[in-house]
Amino acid sequence: MLFGEFVPRERAAALARGRGPGAEGLLQFDPEEVGNAYNRRPFILRHRLTEHPLLTPQALFSLCRRLPSDYVKIRRGVIPGNAHFDSSYDRYRDGLSLEETLEHFEELKAYICIYNPERDPIYRPLIDSLLGEIAAAIADTDPVVTWFSTYIFVSTSGAVTPYHMDREMNFLLQVRGDKEVLLWDPADDEILSPAEKDHLLSGFGAWRPIYKPSFEAKAMHFDLRPGLGVHHPFIAPHRVHTLDGLSVSLAFTFRTLKSDVATKAHSFNEVLRRLRMSPQPIGENEALDHAKAVASNAVRVPIRLWQARRRVMYSRTQASA
Repeated sequence: MLFGEFVPRERAAALARGRGPGAEGLLQFDPEEVGNAYNRRPFILRHRLTEHPLLTPQALFSLCRRLPSDYVKIRRGVIPGNAHFDSSYDRYRDGLSLEETLEHFEELKAYICIYNPERDPIYRPLIDSLLGEIAAAIADTDPVVTWFSTYIFVSTSGAVTPYHMDREMNFLLQVRGDKEVLLWDPADDEILSPAEKDHLLSGFGAWRPIYKPSFEAKAMHFDLRPGLGVHHPFIAPHRVHTLDGLSVSLAFTFRTLKSDVATKAHSFNEVLRRLRMSPQPIGENEALDHAKAVASNAVRVPIRLWQARRRVMYSRTQASA
């Protein structure tokens, strides 16, 4: 299943110009901070979502009941920080049903991730508004949003989102409760080697580079309380801990033309590596990266066939585990 939504070019252009300078919205961006730090390093932003009626636990539990079951992931909250992220919902669900979880949420130390609340017509205007504000805020730095996907996390004290990295950018917005967010620099070759980045971005399967204990000393720590959010640069690894009390947070992940070019270039590098070549890392030569992105279109069919084979092999591995 493909979560998220592609943004047509015309809509992307309208979003970027839809909010004029000084207009008050739900997100409070510092233009200087965005210009200096966006996609280079994490930074804190403020928002006005803490009193939003659609983001109360009661409203979110009602949303869980309305959405298709595939869009509501449930598990225990207290799990190892180095647990395998993609299989964590299956591995730590422990037989919980949706109704049981919603009725005894805090008692069960549960954790819910709601995928794409914008599928619900009641939530769509809120998500559209946030998309417009993000697109306008980054228009001078990273124009043209091409895709987005949102997630709402409801968790209890001690809950953990294991170490992983997304294949896009992210703004994590804390609405209720407190969280500690640990982020790592994706430009650090010890954290993510060039070969690992190529492999990660060559497809949308479940493979992601794993956590190593030596990474801990390099973590950047951010304490989020209601009304604060933190920017995750492109493919920045992260781990999240819920502190005291019930927590609600919203993650807004998205891609842009620039990140699409980088993804395609990494995909092409992965093909070269499969041919036992040693390509120049992405990010060192912008013109070459663009050429690789264009060339990746010519090998898209072979890449997709290879990705399909990877998914089959992964499924077989999981089935035999």
